[in-house]
Amino acid sequence: MCRGWAAFIALPPHSPRHNLAKVLITETITYLCRQCGSPNIVKNGHNASGSQQFWCRECGKRGVLKPRRGYTPEQREQILAAYYERPSMRGIGRIFRVSRHTLADWLKKKTAPTRP
Repeated sequence: MCRGWAAFIALPPHSPRHNLAKVLITETITYLCRQCGSPNIVKNGHNASGSQQFWCRECGKRGVLKPRRGYTPEQREQILAAYYERPSMRGIGRIFRVSRHTLADWLKKKTAPTRP
């Protein structure tokens, strides 16, 4: 992602306050393709969860520029270790900002019997 700055000064000639300069600052963000690094990308609709999709004209890759990532395995282990210290699921949810349902799913996967 490249960032550029542009500043525009507008002096209205017929305004009684023509001595005051109005400064408008705009920020230009250029996104790059995650596959090839090309800035030649265009919007391409939305996916099922509502995130904006993009299409690279160079390599043909389609997808979301900033995909939502889940919890890392280290974060999961830390949250589960805190749960095993015996606070409530709601307490863990408040502390780590994780849903009770997500925590319950992790516990089911962790305690599920493995087949040999």
